Amino acid sequence: MIGVFSYNVPHRKTYDVLCLLKAKGYQEVRVYASPFHYQKKFEPMYLHRPTVSEYVPAPRVICSNFGYEYTEGMLDEFHISTDEILLVCGAGLIPEKIVRKHTIINAHPGYIPYCRGLDAYKWAIYEGKPIGVTTHLLGEYVDAGEVIERRIIPVYFNDTFHSVAQRVYENEVSMLVEAIEKINEKHEMILPEDYPVHKRMPHFYETRLLERFDKIVKNAPIERKDY
Repeated sequence: MIGVFSYNVPHRKTYDVLCLLKAKGYQEVRVYASPFHYQKKFEPMYLHRPTVSEYVPAPRVICSNFGYEYTEGMLDEFHISTDEILLVCGAGLIPEKIVRKHTIINAHPGYIPYCRGLDAYKWAIYEGKPIGVTTHLLGEYVDAGEVIERRIIPVYFNDTFHSVAQRVYENEVSMLVEAIEKINEKHEMILPEDYPVHKRMPHFYETRLLERFDKIVKNAPIERKDY
């Protein structure tokens, strides 16, 4: 059984992950949907994550159409079997007691350990760190620990800030599903070292973001390859 942590409202990442699971033939899937409480404290200057458009149905509807199980409630109320592999699509802060008892895979839109926390793609550009995606098992560290896969996301001469952001997101979704088959492979332990857990990027830094991205593009290869 594959479990998916999500919200009980239309959610783009949940939609894309469930579609990919269905396309790959996964039949036994259960969605654990919690109330959505997150509220943005400020609007970023540059959006880098796909938004929820009107075509994205609620998880309950997707599960009904796909023949997947759906259960709704608070995270600490769910009765989850210990043999389930759990994917994080949307859940907020997962209680420690759940993390300790279960195998939970997270896809982080940053190349661990260099960019941890929020807005990892933006911070990678600003700080000159690798742009990438990491799948890892939830544990005692935030965006670090037992890593399943790390993938550098290439930047090409004709890229834009948003085209690379879309490439990061697409790899995030595909790697999350691919991690299911890699769960029993030997994993690398990557510690946080001295790299901080970033918060949302303030506007002060965002004003310099595109300038720094342009420098990356100027040094990017002309030849494109599949990613």
